Amino acid sequence: MTNDLITGAAEFKRYHYEGDNDLMAELVKIGQNPKYFIVACIDSRCNPSTIFRAKPGSFFAHKAMGAIVRPYKQGTALAAALQFALDYNKVETIIVLGHTNCGAIKALVDEIDDPEISSFVSVAKNALTTAKSCCDDQDEIIAHTEKEIILESTENLKSYPSVARALKDKRANIKSWQYDMNTGDLLEYDASKKSFVILNNNVKAQDSRHK
Repeated sequence: MTNDLITGAAEFKRYHYEGDNDLMAELVKIGQNPKYFIVACIDSRCNPSTIFRAKPGSFFAHKAMGAIVRPYKQGTALAAALQFALDYNKVETIIVLGHTNCGAIKALVDEIDDPEISSFVSVAKNALTTAKSCCDDQDEIIAHTEKEIILESTENLKSYPSVARALKDKRANIKSWQYDMNTGDLLEYDASKKSFVILNNNVKAQDSRHK
């Protein structure tokens, strides 16, 4: 049942530990120096390492349903991870990475009858209310909510002391991104346009692969 994972681990070892491809050995020796902290959804189709074809050591990652960031509370996994990344590893960019066709947002809209799930996604109710105020169609409500919760999560991040300090000192910034699973496009919220715009339209894909 786990053969595909074991095979993948063997390939990873071959590409990053053996011969000239000894990136992991170097990272173990000199330590990590990631540039980004990515808050992503748990959705198996939207793994940041897969989407960005990132090399080991590129970013810290925190996953939650819908890439939802709840308001600050001391002692949470996210609060500790952000403080470690910002205060001790000097990460400069935090990215909230939501995506289309999000099951967590659909669960919110459908008012799923599961206390464990509903109690977590309930923080996004403000985003849903905003979506309902401007949309009538169910699919449009879901799509609008997906974008609104990215922006709400971005604002909630600012309530974390480590983030607030980093922003005040101008040593970090926050980006609001959405991955469109239907097209493969990456979008970023543009405050001046009050909308999400495509980032990767003019970027030429590389033929080489990051194994």
